Amino acid sequence: MRRVRVDLGERGYDILIGAGSITMLPRLIRSMGFTGPIVVITDKVVMSKTARITDPVFKRLANDIFRIIVPSTERSKSLKVFQKTIHRISRKTKTHRPLIIALGGGVVGDLAGFVAATYRRGVPLIQIPTTLLAQVDSAIGGKVGIDIPEAKNLVGAFYQPRAVLIDTDFLQTLPRRQIRNGLAEIIKYAIIKSRNFFVFLENNMKDILSLKKGPLEKVIYECVSIKAGTVEKDELDNKDIRIALNFGHTLGHAIEAAAGYSKLYNHGESIAVGMILAGEIALRLDMLKEKDLDRIKKLIRKAALPVRVRRISVKDIMNSHGYDKKFITGSNRFVLPRKIGSVEVIEDIPGLLIRTVLREYVD
Repeated sequence: MRRVRVDLGERGYDILIGAGSITMLPRLIRSMGFTGPIVVITDKVVMSKTARITDPVFKRLANDIFRIIVPSTERSKSLKVFQKTIHRISRKTKTHRPLIIALGGGVVGDLAGFVAATYRRGVPLIQIPTTLLAQVDSAIGGKVGIDIPEAKNLVGAFYQPRAVLIDTDFLQTLPRRQIRNGLAEIIKYAIIKSRNFFVFLENNMKDILSLKKGPLEKVIYECVSIKAGTVEKDELDNKDIRIALNFGHTLGHAIEAAAGYSKLYNHGESIAVGMILAGEIALRLDMLKEKDLDRIKKLIRKAALPVRVRRISVKDIMNSHGYDKKFITGSNRFVLPRKIGSVEVIEDIPGLLIRTVLREYVD
């Protein structure tokens, strides 16, 4: 089992990576000295598919434990579901301060994290991500929040968990589309930080897609290590260091919002196209060589991710982009690649250039 430490002083925590890591949960809770009630926030699909893994572990807990089941879609990250979840927790725990466990993908993790950050002005949180995307990205770093119709993650907070348990056994329960969903974020890490990691992905994508243990655990460890190191340097995203993690997300989030957070495009699929759009903008600004953009496109195709947008209009994407939370004093901010392994934050990209690129990639 691999361990990565996120060193944030008193808010620091360990990330455990490997098959069976969830079995460490009872020992972890005992080490925290926590004896109060435990609230597991999950969704119906995750609960049914992971029961054989989670039920034996939860039965070993001495604490009172109950589950809150939320919808299995991005719409769970809404003010309505957030409010209902808070009401249910308050009725169940009453005078006790609960521990929140987020069991699920990025949607559950973001919602449960925001609940933990705000209920009683903050209660303990443990993240147990069950999707590849959540394991390599969203469960780590403390960004939690919910969506509003205008844009994704516009309401949120920074709130660190007490621990993250990344059990690779959960990945065997996922459909192929969910595996590809996580691959987009994995490719992102390579582009922003490591050309060698990018080459590893080029050479091992088939084994990663088939969840071969060795390459899979290496990939998760590499991504977690990159994110942990970035978060340590810029926990609150105010030093223009952590913003590199948003590569592909500026227009990727706009695509998600323009699609109404529907099944048309999941997060990873949106980010895959967002990375290509960012690369194309960089190319036209003479920042990125065409051969690097071609390699990025080829790797995204090899991961069976989309490289174009269909059934969404340029107008709707641009409208959603206008609500992007990276805007500062009215100026847009894009994370653009200089080369594979290095990115830069560029402000005030002309709207005409953004629309021109979108028109070439939107059918």
